[in-house]
Amino acid sequence: MIFNMKNKMNKINKIGAALLIVLGTAFLGGCIKEGNLDAPPVITPSAGLTANMTLAQLTQFYVDSMASGFGIINKDIIIKGVVIANDESGNIYKTLYLKDNSGGINVALDQTNLYTTYTLGQRIYIKCKGLYLGNYGGVMELGYTNAGVIGRIPSTLIKNYLLLDSFPQNPPVPKLITIPTFTNSALCTLVKIDSVQFTTADIGQPFSTSTASTNHTLQDSLGNTVIVRTSNYANFAASPVPSGVGSVIGVLSSYSGTWQLYIRDLTDLKGFKQ
Repeated sequence: MIFNMKNKMNKINKIGAALLIVLGTAFLGGCIKEGNLDAPPVITPSAGLTANMTLAQLTQFYVDSMASGFGIINKDIIIKGVVIANDESGNIYKTLYLKDNSGGINVALDQTNLYTTYTLGQRIYIKCKGLYLGNYGGVMELGYTNAGVIGRIPSTLIKNYLLLDSFPQNPPVPKLITIPTFTNSALCTLVKIDSVQFTTADIGQPFSTSTASTNHTLQDSLGNTVIVRTSNYANFAASPVPSGVGSVIGVLSSYSGTWQLYIRDLTDLKGFKQ
């Protein structure tokens, strides 16, 4: 009798366990269908692609081939770079900055929230044929045509040209540089400047006004200066410019011959007094 009871109990326990498994599977399936469970990221395959031109070579191709300052790329050029800056903080708008061992480039894309796909450290292949090269403020830009000048690659075409290469790697490391040694070869690259401070007039002011991008001046101990430019859409725009001496990391750019630095967020400021 006792033996029979044990058998019945074992059968009941097995049936209960099976029911739990079925119910659990159904619950998880329902969560996935409803979007409550994050699915693993899908990486666009870049198999078969090989970069045949460095970013520095693409810049030289622009100089040699497009005397007008704007033109379409008709050659089967493929470049590869690592994302060094995106639009996560709002200080950079509809633009990715990429670098390789030779230099950097900015890519204009007509899409927001780029950072959700193109994270820092993400390697990207770009098939350049059909895209356009031009300049904005004197800096070469890879993009599309917009009424005869350089514009952004339409959102519907981005995946035709940009392909992810595996998962993101470690965040890119900036190159240590000094203000007097800025050169065009450093444009659109991630740099770090040590032992600098903001001018007295800028300290305590918001990084940007609420109505327009704002410039603040960074200077070294010898009085060399560079502009730190911040968008009014940056999520740190209202934060005060810090005092003290520290280091600044940012993307080096230029506008009409004036050097500019774009920080990605406030973690790019090291050692200052907040």
